[in-house]
Amino acid sequence: MGTECPECGESYRRLTQHWAMSSSCSYPALPERWLGLLTGILMGDGTIHDPPSAANTRVDVCNICVTFLQWVDEKLEWLSNGVTLHRTSDEIRAENARSDLDRISSLDYDIRDQYVLTTRRHPALNRYRHWYDSEKRYPAEQDLRPAVLKQWYVCDGHLLWGTEGHRRPQVWLAVENERDRPGVIEGLFDTTPISPSFRSGRVMLTSDETEDFFEYIGDPVPGYEYKFVTDGRGRYRKAKEAFYWRHTTTNTA
Repeated sequence: MGTECPECGESYRRLTQHWAMSSSCSYPALPERWLGLLTGILMGDGTIHDPPSAANTRVDVCNICVTFLQWVDEKLEWLSNGVTLHRTSDEIRAENARSDLDRISSLDYDIRDQYVLTTRRHPALNRYRHWYDSEKRYPAEQDLRPAVLKQWYVCDGHLLWGTEGHRRPQVWLAVENERDRPGVIEGLFDTTPISPSFRSGRVMLTSDETEDFFEYIGDPVPGYEYKFVTDGRGRYRKAKEAFYWRHTTTNTA
């Protein structure tokens, strides 16, 4: 069983090999909506797989939310290689215990299975190579249109509720890899209605900016609906608890 080539309509087990060797079919162009989705994911949990032997790169994303990855798989159509189990919760726990880092070896929390989605290799994905010249760096000119910012938030964002008397949440985004470039990160938001602060490796929004943020990025994505619950701490907590039994697994064979 193969995947249908969008150029010729035939099915191939190795679709990228078909494009590389065919005299009549070439790599199809990637729609902008796919690139927006992948860019946002790469700003969060995603990474590229780019060994020296590969002519083109691919995108990999690991996540505990299998529902979210299945949604991404559906959106990317033929570009996606599908979603597979990467590590069970027991395997992750055992790996943590073997770590030389105390902060990892001592972790004791409800660990969930980890799934991975990989894309096919494609020349259009080579645009992300320069992000990884050393450690991951975002381009200073990166466009944070709603689709990009939404996926970044879904992968690496949090709602902070503060003390019990704080009734309105605040969004923050983890950007530890850009800790030394606050001006660049703040500048990414110049084309958005949001003007966050950046400190200690985090993009921080006020409660008012958080309202603007959710209006800007739009509707939730499947699996991570709880990250969009802003109408009460109690509702948020219940939605987050439901997330684990609805959209994640433990020790799946």
